[in-house]
Amino acid sequence: MNKRASTTTALRPAQCGLASFNAHRADRTTTHWFTWRHLRCKVQETSHYGRHGWTLLQLDVIASRDTPCPLTNTGYLAYGVDANDLENAGGAVPFLIEWMDRKAATKAYQQTEFRWRQGDLFPGHNVSHSR
Repeated sequence: MNKRASTTTALRPAQCGLASFNAHRADRTTTHWFTWRHLRCKVQETSHYGRHGWTLLQLDVIASRDTPCPLTNTGYLAYGVDANDLENAGGAVPFLIEWMDRKAATKAYQQTEFRWRQGDLFPGHNVSHSR
């Protein structure tokens, strides 16, 4: 009988490192709430995320699923920004509001918002005008 030699490598689970990282992350995270136009928003600001001087912003848009947001189609955005840039903007909320205002001024967003406000005049109907 030929027995194969088997080797096993014991690796430290990534989850252990992640749990430790998240425990320290909670101490560095601040939650802000704000309203931009018709959207209620929550942003979590985590300083020194991954490296010193780097801040992670996690934006959650609290709205119905079809309400358009200029920064995200899904209602969630994670964005890393240099801490100095964030400070120069006046903090997380002014930074995001200015970014949203800038993106909302684009023609693409204005068309999306117009379609959203217009709504579907004939839901479920596919009107064909053939003679």
